[in-house]
Amino acid sequence: MKWYRVLLLAVLVVIVVPVGGLWLWGRPRAHVPLPTARASPVDVVKMYVRAMNDRDFSVCTRMQVSDGQDIGAGWASLPAPNITNLRIGDVHAMTPGLRSWNESVVVDTTATLNNFEGFHNSQPDQPWSFELVRHDSSKPWRIIDQGQG
Repeated sequence: MKWYRVLLLAVLVVIVVPVGGLWLWGRPRAHVPLPTARASPVDVVKMYVRAMNDRDFSVCTRMQVSDGQDIGAGWASLPAPNITNLRIGDVHAMTPGLRSWNESVVVDTTATLNNFEGFHNSQPDQPWSFELVRHDSSKPWRIIDQGQG
């Protein structure tokens, strides 16, 4: 009967320790607050990048317009996407009527993108743009699209 307990303990250690370690690794490093309606599009982009880098993926998801976008990361993502060396470039308004939103802006940035799907090697000064939308100034900006170009 002792061998049964030893085997059970060994199986628990082999399974529980790695899964527990992965869970601890995947937890957010910090909780980033959601931006308010007073936050500018640049502030929203900076908060989004901070949330991504702090592995607060639930906030990243809530900062996006709910259209099925996924940042491709969760608590089990060991090499989670992150952005370093973020530099804000131009901020320009989109032509009204292109989207079903009253306000739409694009924030151009350059950054080093790490562990992004489709990018095998991170390159410094990679151009990356964020499109943000909202219905009116009483609503916070949300990210509807991001990528190159």
